[in-house]
Amino acid sequence: MKSPSDAPAWWLVTIVATVGQLLVAMSNHVLPSIAPKLAESLGVNPALIGVQVSLTFGVAAIAAVTGGPVVLKWGAARTTQICVLICVVGTLLYAVPSLYAVALGSVFCGIGLGLINPAAAHMLVKYTPPERRNLIFSIKQTGVPAGGVIAALMAPALAVSVGWQWAMAVIAAAGVLTLLAIQPYRETWDADRGQGDQKQPGVWATVTLVWCAHDLRWLSIVGSLLSAIQRCLFSFTVIYLVVEHRFGLLEAGVMLSAIQFGGFASRIFWGWTADRIGSGFAVMMLICLISVVTTVALTLFDATWPRPVALIFFFVLGSAAAGWNGVFHGEAARLSPPGMAGAIAGGTSFFMFGGVLFGPSLFALAYGGIGSYALTFWSLTAVSLLSLVLLLFARRPRAE
Repeated sequence: MKSPSDAPAWWLVTIVATVGQLLVAMSNHVLPSIAPKLAESLGVNPALIGVQVSLTFGVAAIAAVTGGPVVLKWGAARTTQICVLICVVGTLLYAVPSLYAVALGSVFCGIGLGLINPAAAHMLVKYTPPERRNLIFSIKQTGVPAGGVIAALMAPALAVSVGWQWAMAVIAAAGVLTLLAIQPYRETWDADRGQGDQKQPGVWATVTLVWCAHDLRWLSIVGSLLSAIQRCLFSFTVIYLVVEHRFGLLEAGVMLSAIQFGGFASRIFWGWTADRIGSGFAVMMLICLISVVTTVALTLFDATWPRPVALIFFFVLGSAAAGWNGVFHGEAARLSPPGMAGAIAGGTSFFMFGGVLFGPSLFALAYGGIGSYALTFWSLTAVSLLSLVLLLFARRPRAE
């Protein structure tokens, strides 16, 4: 058994967890960033990106509930490597100009996406100080919008200049480098692998455990709704700006990157605030309120807005729509029974991915009936308001 002096520095664990999250996020954000170009190449309607997103996150939801047992068997560092490797394979499949290859690549990337949060939660809870938990989980979650920003800026530029397949090659190469960088730490960080089989519930029991715990149940339902909002914005903003406001693909990608950067920058602030006031639930209620206001503004967006104003608006929109995740995972870890943070992360992620599974597909279906992306975005306002109401209902005084 290792002594405390043998434990890795918490900041190094946080960096590795964040980079793993970033690579997985890049693989799952790259297609929406170039949806119009990809659809043109494949001869399909760009709105079908909603189906691709739902497939990815449907697979992720199933993979997430296996995360706890996988982490315990193979170790959190090895599981992180597996996630990155699977996403490398998925992005290489994306480079094949075929709907079947895109579908198979979505399955691979969905598996990697589903396993990454349980692995990260296991490492962070084990090696980081509890009093900084919301902040550290928020730092880790910055990997998601950071990956989105990189994908939103890189992929359209490569698609226009040298071809959209090159974006997949860049992500795959970065993934291989990440795999090699983690390897030196694997033996030490995975010293507890294979030792916790009796501490954890079965695969689907993690979902039941989350559902039966009052705070975790309501937190997970809200996470599902907020995930649907976030992914609909990531999936349809570029199409909305290109189709209804005549933006160029590169300019629309910059606006999407502003959303992503808003989520990136705000996650650290929201996590710090939650630790400072001692209430992740209160911070999430404030985020939902901002989401209500900004999604209303999105429906009223006009291409005549000055570009600096538009960038600031999309930044604020992203701070709510993509800024809540770190506080969510920090609260889930706080509410987890001792030694079960990885399993609980898998159970709560199941609900989150469920929101992404149904959200973009329902949005695409609604758009098919409405015929306007602007009007369809009103549905996100309704979901934001519902999330706020549920958090108000769920919140109760702490017995501390």
